[in-house]
Amino acid sequence: MTLGAFLVVIALRRQDLIGEDIDDLNGLMHKSPGYAVLMLIFMLSLAGIPPTAGFIGKYYIFLSLLQTGHYLLAAIGALFVAVAIYYYFKIVRAMFVNDLAETRPLAASFGLRVALAITGLLTLGIGIYPEPFLEFAQITLIR
Repeated sequence: MTLGAFLVVIALRRQDLIGEDIDDLNGLMHKSPGYAVLMLIFMLSLAGIPPTAGFIGKYYIFLSLLQTGHYLLAAIGALFVAVAIYYYFKIVRAMFVNDLAETRPLAASFGLRVALAITGLLTLGIGIYPEPFLEFAQITLIR
């Protein structure tokens, strides 16, 4: 999910669309729906919203904190997640709600499109069907 978000930023940066402000993403849904939807998936995953890989990760982190009795740490973590959600959704709002900053359509190289597709599918795939990844983690933990 983090790699995917950075890939979208790199793609936009290569076309001189992103500088230093979130406002540079204004109207991305109108310029490039593919980039906007992928960035939405990555932001939802970073926020820990189901059905994404980020939700699975946050779920197991908080579950282990609660099982080991680290309630204060879990509460602090939950507060940080709430703050992070606010900032992630500022990016989403800029892409989907704010006015269009520039109307020029966007293009991407084949390699970048493949990398974005793989990261997007993995982010959703792990969230929807996490069992093989969890089993792999258990196997590597035992060894």
